[in-house]
Amino acid sequence: MLDLRREFLAKVKDLNNLQGLEIGALSSPIIDRERDKKNYKICYLDHLSTPDLKDKYRSDESVNIDEIVMVDFVCPDGDIVKAVGQTKFDYVVASHVVEHSPNFLEFLSAIFDILKPGGMAFLVVPDKRFTFDINRPLTSFGTLLERYLYGEIKPGVAAVYDHFATANAVDADKVWTGFLDPSTSPLLTSQAYAWEAANNVKENGAYLDVHVNIFTPYNFFKIIDFT
Repeated sequence: MLDLRREFLAKVKDLNNLQGLEIGALSSPIIDRERDKKNYKICYLDHLSTPDLKDKYRSDESVNIDEIVMVDFVCPDGDIVKAVGQTKFDYVVASHVVEHSPNFLEFLSAIFDILKPGGMAFLVVPDKRFTFDINRPLTSFGTLLERYLYGEIKPGVAAVYDHFATANAVDADKVWTGFLDPSTSPLLTSQAYAWEAANNVKENGAYLDVHVNIFTPYNFFKIIDFT
């Protein structure tokens, strides 16, 4: 899947000699400056430095900590514009980032601000119909607008509770072939865990990384039309 994304991006735009930024690449960058021998000038941005990311994901078997990219811009508070300073980019890449963004409209605004005129944003966005969000309601523009106007900087109680209370285990083969009945999919976590997580946000101000934004291609582009 990663190779397909790389091939698609290369067909869409000739990246040679262009300055790019990839957000949240972790250990699976779409533009890999260590692997790609072309004239790709790519920087990486994440919420932690490389050593701190390695510490965070050291016990996570899904992340190869030895492959975590060298982070150029650390953005702990979500303020991308501040993190990159005066740097402008020809293109920005973010794969499976926007669904985690507490303030999606602010994220889009920041991308616009750091792109050069005519620049391109390449976003990989999961379709909820093929993920553990399959039974969750779509995010509306009104919800996104509220988060933007109130300046949300972390997932709130509702987002955290809904993530843990409604996420379902999904059989990948069945969902892609159309043979999955979503009503039969078991929950990934218990209601008790969802309550505990939501309370952790309220009482302790915890930042829990969850799917805040739920999209299909149709409603994603309808939202883009509003912005």
